[in-house]
Amino acid sequence: MIPEPTGTTAVATNPGYAKLFAELGAGSLAVGIALVVLIPFLRKLITDKAETPTAETPAAACRAVA
Repeated sequence: MIPEPTGTTAVATNPGYAKLFAELGAGSLAVGIALVVLIPFLRKLITDKAETPTAETPAAACRAVA
């Protein structure tokens, strides 16, 4: 029931995992910084959209077609 060792040891695989997690951490950090930089722009988009007056729909366009 115990699997046989395949020849790779934890010492041999650790550098691969260290590199992988370093890349994932750097990517996450870059995305986080980009989102923090975009906060003012996104806030402006949200408030501009909320304050834009909606155009009145003409009554003729609202009639149901029978």
